[in-house]
Amino acid sequence: MIKVLISKDAKLDFKEASEHYGMISFELKKRFRQNFYSTIEQLKQIPHFQIRYDNFRIRQVKGFPIMIHYILVKDPDIIKIYGIRFAQQNPENYPKT
Repeated sequence: MIKVLISKDAKLDFKEASEHYGMISFELKKRFRQNFYSTIEQLKQIPHFQIRYDNFRIRQVKGFPIMIHYILVKDPDIIKIYGIRFAQQNPENYPKT
């Protein structure tokens, strides 16, 4: 089974995105969180998305402009999430290892 590790920075990113949607509505925040965890479960099943930069792969949270930036640490045994960012964010601010 694939293990998912979430960095401290990614946890903060998730909290910020969750709070952002919570300010719009409780239901939207709830849907974002459900879709995020569903996307994580999908990553466990199919982790090999295209490498976008350095060794990072990116997977979008279904229905939201949020991108999960991750690396397969022990291909494919461990997924390490380094960032959870809005899609429109400047690539210069993408996470680094």
